[in-house]
Amino acid sequence: MARESSILKLKGQLDGMSFYKTQEGYQVRAKGGIERERILNDANFERTRENMNEFGNINSAGKLIRNSIGVFLNRAKDMRTSSRLVSVVAQVKNLDVVSDRGQRSFAVGIESPDAKILLEGFEFNKNAPLSSILKQEYAIDTEVGSVSIPQFYPKEHLMIPEYATHVRFSFACAVIDAVTLTSKVKFAEQQMISVDAEMADMELTLDALPDLEGVKMFYILLEYFQDINGKLYPLKSGAYNALRLVRVV
Repeated sequence: MARESSILKLKGQLDGMSFYKTQEGYQVRAKGGIERERILNDANFERTRENMNEFGNINSAGKLIRNSIGVFLNRAKDMRTSSRLVSVVAQVKNLDVVSDRGQRSFAVGIESPDAKILLEGFEFNKNAPLSSILKQEYAIDTEVGSVSIPQFYPKEHLMIPEYATHVRFSFACAVIDAVTLTSKVKFAEQQMISVDAEMADMELTLDALPDLEGVKMFYILLEYFQDINGKLYPLKSGAYNALRLVRVV
């Protein structure tokens, strides 16, 4: 794989080369490979078909998780969020020890206690992980659907970027059904907090948990803002925002 550096930004195929655009820019690679019909039917490619089937399953599961929390994800992510999440989802799929090769699925793997360990702590913006930004302990009540931060003091308990004047905490619970690929979500948003605010207990509580049977995933979103002439703007287009999957039950 090579990167295209000419002033002409091409897409498509030309002289045996495929030109395409990724998040990292325009790239080019040689056209080639095995015909699709042969991969789908030739007995020599049975292992390939099995891998393709499982890859399709983890891609769907990764998309399900991303879409379930899309409102938050649009505010805090990095260029590799999708691929990093799929990598973790693949590890969860591998915990399916009852299905045949090629049929292992995220839906079965997620039932393993180890799956929760793999997913919990996933940072959607690796450039601003909540684990590094928030220095105060927080408690999650999965029965009620709440998060609490005792004696929260922004100047002491946060890494505050330059020019940030306010911070906002948000909390959510998304329930996913990995079999039917459906989800429901509930959000609880905190009002803006000045970075100069005094110490106070903070708690966010959902009005109810999502009414769907499945895996419950709880998220914390932290966003920074800058006050300019009395109006609050996302700081650096959200580059410092953190989104973490904090609990899976």
